[in-house]
Amino acid sequence: MGFGNGDFDRSAPVEVAADNLEIDENTGQAILTGNVVIEQGDLRLSADRVTVEYTTLDGEREIDRLNANGNVLITSGEDAAEGANAVYILATSEILMDGEVLVTQGPNVLAGDRMSIDLEAGAGTVTGRVRSTLQP
Repeated sequence: MGFGNGDFDRSAPVEVAADNLEIDENTGQAILTGNVVIEQGDLRLSADRVTVEYTTLDGEREIDRLNANGNVLITSGEDAAEGANAVYILATSEILMDGEVLVTQGPNVLAGDRMSIDLEAGAGTVTGRVRSTLQP
């Protein structure tokens, strides 16, 4: 299964919008709640809540991963995936999603328990009781 157009740019800036932002200095995390929308290039992730985890590399603090929970919707180009939870690992451009995942690509629909997406390759895998409707 493909996802997105395969020319994802992991170095593109990450834009974030939410109703609320809470920063936990002890854990080094930012917690976004309420109408959370995160965009990077043509990738768009929306959810009820996103926890942003940071890492320090060569003295620079950068985003390591985004943990999204509740009504997660990810779109890239004309492809869309929805589920209960998702983890976006920025260093590898990989998204792991679970919780009754539903993928739509034009008129085709694919559902399963879990999905992994490699944004740079434009490839995805759905596992766990996979169901599909393919239009001829």
